[in-house]
Amino acid sequence: MKKTSTKLKDMLNEHYILGELPSSKLKKIKWNPVTGKTMNEEGHEEDPEAPEHSELEESAFSLNEGFGTWKMQFVNMTLSGVTLDSKKVYTVKARSTVEAIKKASKAAGLSGNDWMATQTHKLTKIG
Repeated sequence: MKKTSTKLKDMLNEHYILGELPSSKLKKIKWNPVTGKTMNEEGHEEDPEAPEHSELEESAFSLNEGFGTWKMQFVNMTLSGVTLDSKKVYTVKARSTVEAIKKASKAAGLSGNDWMATQTHKLTKIG
């Protein structure tokens, strides 16, 4: 029984069953709890104030790829003291139709869950 557990341990250490573990790809750092400074794999001190990403990487993160532009019109009605007019068009950026309705309702002056009681006259995705 002891030999079997040793073999299993050896197999796991050699990544025989699991393959390469994701944690083995992580950057290794050493942290000194007394000084609060960190050292990278090469033994160089890292500046905690230095930005983690380059300017190009930051601009890639700020892209709104999942968002589309929606034009929303409500049916003529008064809801919670707010008058909704079908002639008024609300333009919002949203990921889905439900999110577009929620944002247009907020832009119209509705609050809370009032957006659920609205009736849609026209909703089109323009971009």
